[in-house]
Amino acid sequence: MAAELTKYAIWLLSPLGLWIALSMFGMVLPSPWRARVVVLAQLQLLAFSLPWVGEALLGPLEDEALVMEASRPLAEQVDAIVVLGGGLEGTYAGVRALPDVNDAGDRVWQGARLYKQGIAPRLVLSGGQFSADPRKEAEAPGMKMFMLDMGVPDQAMLIEDQSRTTFENALRTRELLGEGERSIALVTSAFHMGRSVLWFEKAGFTVYPVRTDIRVLNEDRAFWEWLPKPQALDESTIAIKEHLGRLQLKVSGAYESGGSQ
Repeated sequence: MAAELTKYAIWLLSPLGLWIALSMFGMVLPSPWRARVVVLAQLQLLAFSLPWVGEALLGPLEDEALVMEASRPLAEQVDAIVVLGGGLEGTYAGVRALPDVNDAGDRVWQGARLYKQGIAPRLVLSGGQFSADPRKEAEAPGMKMFMLDMGVPDQAMLIEDQSRTTFENALRTRELLGEGERSIALVTSAFHMGRSVLWFEKAGFTVYPVRTDIRVLNEDRAFWEWLPKPQALDESTIAIKEHLGRLQLKVSGAYESGGSQ
C-alpha cells in the first residue's frame, strides 16, 4: 500500500498533477486569487511542455548514466543480466494477446543482445504491476515472450514478476540469484540508472550499468521544433518523478540505511 501511495503523491507533484490540483484549488478561491492560481496552473503546464525545459530536466540524469557506464565498462562476463521493467505492457486477456512495446522497449532488446554476445549465462527479467485487474499480465512474462522471439532460450531466463518498485526489483533479484557477492549487467533507461545502481549495490551486487532509452540528444532543430509538444511534457514529467523519487529516499534515510525504511 505504501508503494502505491508514494507513486500517487509523486504523480500529484508532476506537471499534470499540479495542473489538476491548482485548477481545482483555484476554483474555490475568491477573486482575484482564483484567476491568478488558474493562470499559474496553465503557465506551469505550458512551461513543462517546452522541449528545452524537458531536456534541461532530463539531460543531467542521462549524463550521469553516461559517466557511470563509462567508469564501469562491461569488459568481461558477469553472473547475470538484469533487465528492469518499464519497456512494455503485458498482455490483456481478450484484448491484447501480445505485449505492447513502449518508448523504453530497447531495455528488452538490449538485454537479449547482451545475452547473445555471451555477457552472462542468465537473464533476470524483473517487472511486476500495480494493476488489480487479473486480466492484465505482469510485465516480466511479456519480456520473456519478446526475448523468446529474439532467440533467447527459455532456460536462460529467470522471471521476477512481483516487484513494483526499483527497491523491490533489487531485493527480489537477490532472492532469485541467491545471497553473496554477484556481478550483474544492469539494463534500464538512462534517466533511471542512478537510482537503480544504488539499490542494486545496496542489495549486494557489483553493478555494471548498461543504459538504454536515451532521449536527450541535444541535436540541432528547426525553430518550430522548440514549440510546446506532448513529448516534452512527458520528458519533464519523467525527470520530475525521478528527482522526487531520489528526494524521497534522501528524506527517509533510505540512501544510508539500504532501503530498510
